[in-house]
Amino acid sequence: MPAATMIYILGATLLAAGWALWLLPVGTCSECPHCRAEKLTRQRTEEVRTARFYGIPLCPHCGEHHQPEDGHRT
Repeated sequence: MPAATMIYILGATLLAAGWALWLLPVGTCSECPHCRAEKLTRQRTEEVRTARFYGIPLCPHCGEHHQPEDGHRT
């Protein structure tokens, strides 16, 4: 078998494996710790962005954005 043929076969195999990995549902399940952590990170980022947009200050005591008169969440 010529070397070029083997290179083409290995290249096609590599592309097929990459495509198959791209189709995996990473970040969509609710059971695994990775997906839960990713979802919490996205929610926290969105909360911080919204708080900055509306000018809600960061509490030095609890580290969350809320108005001083609202008190702390438990």
